[in-house]
Amino acid sequence: MKLIFLILFLISNSFAIAIDKSWYEDTNENLTKIYDEQANRISLIKNTAVNEEKEQIDYQLLLLKKLQTLIKQDDTFAFPETIEINSIDSYIKKVKEYIKIDLEYNNKQNEFNDTSKKIEVLIEQISKYTDKNEVQAVNAQLLFAFYTLKNKNNKIAIDAYAEYQKRFKKRLLESIDSLKIETNEELTTEIQKIQSNYEQTIKDQKKILLALDKAIISENTSKIESLNNNIEELKSDKNKIVETLIYLKVEELLPYLKNKKSQYFDLSKNLQTFNIDNGSNYDSLVELFKYLSRERIGVAKSTFADTKESFLDILKYGWTEINNPLIPIGDGVSILAVIKFFLIFIFGFTIAIFYKRKISNAAGYLKNSSPATKTMLANLGYYFLVILTFVFALNSVGIDLSSLTILVGALSVGIGFGLQNIVSNFISGIILIFEKSIQVGNIIEISDQFRGRVTQINMRSSVINTFDNIDIIIPNSTLMQNNVINLTFSDDIRRLHVPFGVAYGTSSDLVIDVILQALSESDLVYIKDDDSKQPKVWMTGMGASSVDFKLLVWINANTNKLGVDSSNMSDFLIFIYKTLQKNNIEIPFPQLDLNIKKPLAEIL
Repeated sequence: MKLIFLILFLISNSFAIAIDKSWYEDTNENLTKIYDEQANRISLIKNTAVNEEKEQIDYQLLLLKKLQTLIKQDDTFAFPETIEINSIDSYIKKVKEYIKIDLEYNNKQNEFNDTSKKIEVLIEQISKYTDKNEVQAVNAQLLFAFYTLKNKNNKIAIDAYAEYQKRFKKRLLESIDSLKIETNEELTTEIQKIQSNYEQTIKDQKKILLALDKAIISENTSKIESLNNNIEELKSDKNKIVETLIYLKVEELLPYLKNKKSQYFDLSKNLQTFNIDNGSNYDSLVELFKYLSRERIGVAKSTFADTKESFLDILKYGWTEINNPLIPIGDGVSILAVIKFFLIFIFGFTIAIFYKRKISNAAGYLKNSSPATKTMLANLGYYFLVILTFVFALNSVGIDLSSLTILVGALSVGIGFGLQNIVSNFISGIILIFEKSIQVGNIIEISDQFRGRVTQINMRSSVINTFDNIDIIIPNSTLMQNNVINLTFSDDIRRLHVPFGVAYGTSSDLVIDVILQALSESDLVYIKDDDSKQPKVWMTGMGASSVDFKLLVWINANTNKLGVDSSNMSDFLIFIYKTLQKNNIEIPFPQLDLNIKKPLAEIL
C-alpha cells in the first residue's frame, strides 16, 4: 500500500509545472515585450470566454499592467546628506529625521517578510497545476513574478536604508563634539510641567472611558458618539505630549552624553522606562542612544550599565513571576508563598525538635522531675510548636483557615473509614500522657506475653524495652484496651519472692535465722532502711521432697537514691545456695521411697 502511494505521488509530481522564471528573470526591455505579448494574446480569447474565465483574464491583465509598472520603477535611492549640526535644536531635529527613516526602513523589512511568506504559499499552489497554459496557472506564475520583483526592489531599498542609517548615526556621533550646549535652567521645570499634563491626560482618559461604559449600558447613541470623539482628541493630545516629553528628555541627557558623565545612564534608563510605560513606539530612539553611548562613553561602561539594568530587570521579572498566584486557594498561592510556607515550617519544626531533645535530656532545672514528667512536657511542647508553626505558616501565605473546612470534612470522612485506627492510637496517646497510668520508666507486663520498661510514649505508639534489650513498639490503643500490669505504678518499690527448699528434719527456726542473719551481713542491694519493708522468710509448704520456704525482700525496680541497681533474682538465689551450704543445711532433691510388701523370693 505504501508503495502504491509513493508511485502515485511521484506520478503527480512528474506532471506538476515548475516555476517559470522567464516572467521575471530578464532585462526590463525583454520583460516589457513578454508582458505586452501575453496581454495581446489573452485579450484575443477574452471575447469567447465565459464569465468565470473573463474574471481570471481581467485579473491577468491587471497583473501584467502592475508588472510593467513595477519594472519601470527606479530602484535607486538617493538620501540627503546630513549637514553640520551645532545646536541642540538642530541635533534633535536630525534625531527626528533618523526616527522617521528608521520607521520607513522597518516598514520595508516588514513588507519584505510578508511578501516572502506569500511567495512560499504560491510555490505550493503552482506545484498543484499540471497545464502551464491554463489561465489560473499563468495567473499564479504572474503573481509569483510580481512578488519576486517586488521583493527584489525591497531588498535594494533595505540595503540602501541600512547604509544610510549607518552614515546618519556616524554623523550624529561626530556632531556631539561640536555641539554647543547652553545651560537651560528651566528644562527640569518644563519636563515636570509636561509630565503633570501627561498624568492629567491619563486621568481624563480614564474618566471618559468610564463615562463611555455608562453610555453604552444606557444605549445613549449621541453620548457614545460624543465621548468617542473626546477619546480620539485625548489620544491625539496624549501623543503630542508624549512626543514633546520624549524629546525634552533627549535634550536633558545630551549634555551628559557629550561630557561622558555617568548620570547619562540614569537619565537614559528614565527615558526607556517612560517609553515602555506609555506604550509609545520610540524603540529606535532608545537603540540610537545606546549606540551613541557605546561609541561616545565606551563599550565597557555602557555594557556594564546595560548588564546592571538587565540584571535588575531579570530580578524584577523573577520577583513578579514568583508572586503570581499558582495554586487556586483563597486569593491564590504563589511560588514565593509556597517557599515561605516551607521555610517557616522547617524553622518551626527544627525549634520543636530542639525543644523536645532539650527537655528530654534536661539535667538542670528538671533534674528532680521524673522521666514521665519530662516525656509529657517534651511531647506536649513538641506537638504544640508543630501545630502552631503549621497554623502560622498557613496564615503567612494568606490562606484563611476557614477555607479549609472542605478539607477538614474530607478528613473526617477519611477518619470514619481508613484512619480510624490511627486516630484511635492518637487519642489513646493523649490520654496516656495526661492520665499517667503508664509513664516512661514504668515496668509493665502485658497479657503474660512480655515484660519490660517503658522508654517512650508517643502520640501513636509506645516503646517497651524488655530485659533482653529488645524494643517492642506497641500501638497506644493496645495499652488502653488490654490488661496491663504496671509493676511500678505508684512507686518503684516491689517485693521479690525467692523460693528455696531444705530437707526434712531441718529446724525451720534455724533456716529462718541463718538466712536473715546472712542477708543482713551480705553486700546485696535491697531496701534495708525501711522498717515496714524488712526482709522475711516464710515457710510456704511441705512438699514431696523438701520443706519449702520463700525469701521476701523489697527492691527498687529502678536505681536507688545512690544510682545503684538492686540485686536481682539470680543474686538472691546464689546467696541462699551459698548460705545453706556454709551452714551445712541440706538442700534436698526429689526422692522416691519403694515399699516391698511381699518377700522378694515370692515375687521372683
